[in-house]
Amino acid sequence: MKNFWTRFLSGLLYALLITISIFYSNISFKILITILSTIVLKEYFNLVNLENYSFLLLTLFFIWAPKNLIINNYIIITICVVSLISNIYCTILLFFNRGFKYSKINFYLSSLYITTSFFFMVLIHEHGTVFSPLYLFVFFSSTWVNNTFAYLVGSKFGKNKILEEISPNKTWEGFFGGFFASFTFISLMEYYFNLFNIYWIVLVIIIPVVSLIGDLLQSLYKRKAKTKDSGNLIPGHGGAYDRMDSVIYSALYYYLFLKLI
Repeated sequence: MKNFWTRFLSGLLYALLITISIFYSNISFKILITILSTIVLKEYFNLVNLENYSFLLLTLFFIWAPKNLIINNYIIITICVVSLISNIYCTILLFFNRGFKYSKINFYLSSLYITTSFFFMVLIHEHGTVFSPLYLFVFFSSTWVNNTFAYLVGSKFGKNKILEEISPNKTWEGFFGGFFASFTFISLMEYYFNLFNIYWIVLVIIIPVVSLIGDLLQSLYKRKAKTKDSGNLIPGHGGAYDRMDSVIYSALYYYLFLKLI
């Protein structure tokens, strides 16, 4: 925890930028997420030592395409199915393929779940009868709360490793520390704003689990690249992908949760 204050201050600045962009306007969030998605994809390409900038163009299209061109139920369902397939495939690689090596299929499916995640963030931002940024704020902030307390509790009390060969600092003690912190945060948001009704109980299970998988999946890419961080944009955290790995993986599941409740 020697870098705690560096991590805290840079993380706070990052969180403030995201929060202000969410609540200020739809355009402000799109501008910021465009910048972050571009950096994330570049960092990912560096990690896997492969490049295909058609994924960047696809991301920009998802973020900025006019509603009447892309916000169609059949198109959204197709994107959800494609994203779900890529998420599941990458998760299987994480937990069951210890001899993981980069291949074209691994690269394309990993790139797809990263690319489509920004599309779902935009949809979440517009969830509700009019413009309701609170749903997206809860998504980001509950993930931040989970990851922050997972780090703090894991650093202090962590002994039992989750996947030591991939991420030696991730422990079950940290996971449950993050779980109870995000449980508290989401329950308070539900108490004051009544966003999810009784289904908030499901959300408090989803957030810690998918956040952990997203974090571990990026750790797998970094381990294969033999590097500690995906970049150096955010002091104490590394790159933009290091900071967004959990929300990138989680965006699809949070969007589906909102559509199903």
